[in-house]
Amino acid sequence: MSPQVRFTPRVAALAVASLAIVASVSIPYPARGADPSHDKTMKLPESAGDHLALAQNYEEKAAAWRQEAAHHREMAAAYRNSRPANDADAATMQKHCMKIVKDAEALATDADDTAKYHRLRAKELQGK
Repeated sequence: MSPQVRFTPRVAALAVASLAIVASVSIPYPARGADPSHDKTMKLPESAGDHLALAQNYEEKAAAWRQEAAHHREMAAAYRNSRPANDADAATMQKHCMKIVKDAEALATDADDTAKYHRLRAKELQGK
């Protein structure tokens, strides 16, 4: 006869902690392989071509972040225009969207600055 385990909060906490440990060890993090800038085997840029490729990558990221900002700016306007001015849900969502707009624009600016840096390094390596 096997002993019965009494289900208590302590047993539940132990079970959840055990599952969390197993999951963290056995489930790979998918984003690491999806973006080459996060690849652990990636080397630092050495040639002008390496820098130009990175510059293009960052310019594409900047464009994507600007699209994200525009999309959320449109959603904020839709919330503002679709509900009465005192609607709490609409105000909450408008604030949420505008925070994403601000963050996305900051990321786009940072990506632009990084692209400029890599283009400058490429020109230096080309002797221009």
